[in-house]
Amino acid sequence: MDSILNKKNIFSLLIILFPIALVTGPLIPELISFLLLIYFFFNFSSKKSLKIFQSKIIIFLLLLYFYLLIISLSKTEISEVLKDQFFYFRYIIFSVAIYYLVNERVKILDYLGITFLILFLILIFDVFIQYLFGQNILGMVSSTENRYSGLFGDELVLGSYLSRFFPFLLGLIYINFSLKYKSQILFLLLIIVPIGVFITGERTAFGLTLITIFLLFIKKDFRKFAFLGILSILIVLIILSYFNKSQRYRIFIEPLHQMSLLSTEFLNKYLDVAIDYSPDTLKTFNIFSSHHHSHYITGINIFKDNILFGVGPDQFRKKCNHKKYAFGMDPCSTHPHNIAVQILSETGIIGFFFYMFILFFLLYKIFKAMNQARYESVKDLEYFIFVTLLINLWPLFPSGNLFNNWLSYILYFPVGFYLYLANHKNNHV
Repeated sequence: MDSILNKKNIFSLLIILFPIALVTGPLIPELISFLLLIYFFFNFSSKKSLKIFQSKIIIFLLLLYFYLLIISLSKTEISEVLKDQFFYFRYIIFSVAIYYLVNERVKILDYLGITFLILFLILIFDVFIQYLFGQNILGMVSSTENRYSGLFGDELVLGSYLSRFFPFLLGLIYINFSLKYKSQILFLLLIIVPIGVFITGERTAFGLTLITIFLLFIKKDFRKFAFLGILSILIVLIILSYFNKSQRYRIFIEPLHQMSLLSTEFLNKYLDVAIDYSPDTLKTFNIFSSHHHSHYITGINIFKDNILFGVGPDQFRKKCNHKKYAFGMDPCSTHPHNIAVQILSETGIIGFFFYMFILFFLLYKIFKAMNQARYESVKDLEYFIFVTLLINLWPLFPSGNLFNNWLSYILYFPVGFYLYLANHKNNHV
């Protein structure tokens, strides 16, 4: 029997605790990633271990990495490349390390599911407290009106965190056949997670959550959970929206207001809760908002001038103020706030082909698997991972910076588990 201090147990624990690390900020996730990187290089040098690099998934990701590195070298200063894009490969190794450790310790899936479940319950309970009483269990208050971040403090990403990991958590609970009251837990999560995301006031996160529920509803053997969850969610959201005018405006009315799709007469009813906008401010149609619209058109202008290769990863922030690209009153930001526009402007049409290939692959896998019978194995997790990856790469909503460390770890964390599933077709629990 392995000692509790066995290296594999210790590094397995790092994976199980990684979701908690993401709540604390960028330092601890980077430290865990670094430790897994070291573990990989010291333990996976045999031919048998390196076979994973013959996987089509890893080959594709390495091709993407080298493409990003090449255009970075050609478009940006070498010091910046060494600081950022050169080390982008660490996310791929991060996924590979997860694959190897799960391969050795399949029970990681069960422990990770329990950790995620407890963490989600704490985060949602905490934001409920902040929503009801003005401060969370640690005394943190919201820094922005109509927005609640709970334990994330000044970082308004709680809704994003919940929505992006929501399908993955459901999958981990779904395959945990030893878990008591599994059906009740799944049903509870389908109710409280969308409500928790709604309370945060993060519209993109709320939209991604609704897409998740729809994709789960079309999954044949998950339909009963999703249907009951949808009914319950609708009832609670209607009640919350009715009694909280500010939140109703923030989630449902403000997006239409920012796009100039509502009449002045209607908007006059919400002047008491509107924060940054008055009915006479916006006169023309905007994509999501005037700020987003400026970023998108600026990004498209950059793409038109750099069609093949873009301006280089994470370089929108340096080019957006140029006169030939800038559009509107607020053209600049660290990124264009849309994954598709960011990929086009920063990596060009070739980078966009990589992106579209991933999207079509995920959609194909989702629609292929939605009517398949259960395998009664960890293989059932695969569908939920496809949904997780799809909503994290969803092109039709505003988004964070694709090359941001926090978002990159959220993207690559499920990939390690998919590598395990893809290379172990017949693993049963």
